[in-house]
Amino acid sequence: MSSIKDIQLDEETNQKLIKDKIKHPTFTIQKIDDTITTSVTLSTHQSAKLDEFYILHRETGEHYPFLAEKINDSSYRFSLSIREFIRQHTHLNPKAHYEFYYTVHYLQDSEWVKKDEPLSLNLFDHFNSIGLSQFRDQENDVYPYFSRKNNGFCFTVNIPVRSIRYIHSSKIDSIEPQKNNLLVIDGKLVTMAIPINRIDTVLVGRNSDYKIVLHSNHQLEELEQGKHLYHYNYTISVDLNLLATELFVRGNGDEDFDFYFEIYLNGLFEPTIVRVAGPQDVKSRKLFHSQEVAYGKSVYLFAPNFTDQHNGLFLAATKYEKEVYEYYKELRLVSRFIKPFFSDKDYWIIGEKPLEARNNGWLFFCYLRKNHPEINAFYILDKDSTDYEKAISFDNDRILLFKSKKYIQYLLKAKVILTTQAPYHIYPTRNPLWFDIIGARRVLLQNNVLGLQSFKQSYGFSTKVFKNDLFLVSSKHEKRYAIDTLGYPEQQLALSGLARFDQLLSKDCSIQLQNQLLFFPAEQEIGLQYQTESTKRTAERFIAVIKHKDFKEFIATYDLDVLIALPHAMVGYFDQLIELGCSVVLQDQIELLPLLSESKVFVTDYHPLAFDFSFLSKPVCFFQPEVHGPDIKASQSMNDLYSNELPGEVTTNENDLIYLLNQLGQNDFKMSHRNRKKADALLEYSDTQSNLRIYDAVSNLLSKK
Repeated sequence: MSSIKDIQLDEETNQKLIKDKIKHPTFTIQKIDDTITTSVTLSTHQSAKLDEFYILHRETGEHYPFLAEKINDSSYRFSLSIREFIRQHTHLNPKAHYEFYYTVHYLQDSEWVKKDEPLSLNLFDHFNSIGLSQFRDQENDVYPYFSRKNNGFCFTVNIPVRSIRYIHSSKIDSIEPQKNNLLVIDGKLVTMAIPINRIDTVLVGRNSDYKIVLHSNHQLEELEQGKHLYHYNYTISVDLNLLATELFVRGNGDEDFDFYFEIYLNGLFEPTIVRVAGPQDVKSRKLFHSQEVAYGKSVYLFAPNFTDQHNGLFLAATKYEKEVYEYYKELRLVSRFIKPFFSDKDYWIIGEKPLEARNNGWLFFCYLRKNHPEINAFYILDKDSTDYEKAISFDNDRILLFKSKKYIQYLLKAKVILTTQAPYHIYPTRNPLWFDIIGARRVLLQNNVLGLQSFKQSYGFSTKVFKNDLFLVSSKHEKRYAIDTLGYPEQQLALSGLARFDQLLSKDCSIQLQNQLLFFPAEQEIGLQYQTESTKRTAERFIAVIKHKDFKEFIATYDLDVLIALPHAMVGYFDQLIELGCSVVLQDQIELLPLLSESKVFVTDYHPLAFDFSFLSKPVCFFQPEVHGPDIKASQSMNDLYSNELPGEVTTNENDLIYLLNQLGQNDFKMSHRNRKKADALLEYSDTQSNLRIYDAVSNLLSKK
């Protein structure tokens, strides 16, 4: 009886004897009811002989052999009733993985060499599946699948397997506006091993959860033998007239629609859901043309764009009063001609996102109004923002209401536009093509210290959809990242620090340190079904810590209160965390700096505010369990950028995290000398002059022709 270890040893031994990777002609799996029949045709030039098939229980290493039925000199098969197999070899309510293998002998240098091979797609030129699907046997759910490790055929009992593994790749080739307000999207989709029956496209509104299902055309372009890849072309047609009419009728305001495919694969009961994704390389500017649909006194402006994390396509729907929109169209045609008449006004336009006024953009605006009233600084804000009352109380005359005539006029007059994110977030069409209309210089103030989240696709210097004249950084390390990873020339970088550092690092005695442990999970892009799984699993792992008896004992020992700041993606866990005795706030509805100042310990997966907390010489724990969904192929960029330079301890499981927290408690919650040195290396200036340095850097930029 072979175990997993035995097979690995055999594999190592036989690899020395069989130097060339042997591929066989065909591999077929046919499922009728609960019976699976597996057939293989072996390579004749290797004089291969098959002894037996067997199934390996992954968790225990137990080996279940089956005699191979010889069809002819090179073909073999065996049949298995999975229902009978489960009843014979498992206990009540089993949870297990089973892998299919076969034992074969190869004639090598006049000697027969025995080898255990997985029934893997990698070892066969051709593969066929007939009726391969999941099924239910009494109380047991059975999921046939191909493993990620070696593409070997397996099945699980009562362990769900996501069919996303069969989607090899997806990308957009073109986005073209058509007559009659049609938006046509063409692209390519590649599946592995299993062909497609049908594709539907689903549009989901982020704010309203309004869902639209469109049938999409697809056509098989090529079957790539050997790799078992099905290459398809697809076409999505979106009728913007119908979409706008529905939005008008429903009384919606601005909305962003994310695009997903529901892909119906042969033999699978449920559709496989994937994002409609853009090309991974530099995106062409022609993808971003906007279209308008008027209805009564209102207009919807539709503009395609892509998300930062997953490069997923979304359609920004921006609602205007018709009068304001007509004014916008007229003014943009003459913007280049009227701009010289305002050159002496020095308009500085500042914004974050239309609904936000609480981070570096707002704080730098406040600095300018207090210290440089001679600068014509204005801040862009939506009237529906929760920060609106605060903003107009501070300086009503300098708040530009998003989508107002004054906002459009001053945006076109601007000498410089300063944003914490890509400027198109505050542009009228909310897409990058406004770069061509506005002649202002562009400065990226940044939301956070870079590195814990990947922005290469969004902010890379070579991308055609983000143009920037000045990029502000906080340390030499971050500057090196901007040069080496994002591709910025050194002359377009300024080492200033973030605007909020002045307040963060001030000796403000009005905020008292509390006995408070702060959990701060990072925001994630959310979506349909499996796209929410990484969010769900992250929340579950944080909740597992809070429920852990040792954590409760730790909290009691040090008399700590637990405060959890939830990102938008995890708002659904608000009540559950309250029931666990935690205080809960929402990240997008609180002032962050007081929260950092009053807390003793900061626990996060990869939120960049961990850096801010470390700059206060207070301890940070990075709790990073493996929870990523299948649409995230690469690890967070911090693994490459910071490696051992994170200013805190890193752990991947609950027990280690609780141990680290206890160690901190025993040290009176002081930051270690080693982590203090790491934090110091990530902050060039530990003073309260960041806003002054930003002002000087922008002034220097504007002084250049």
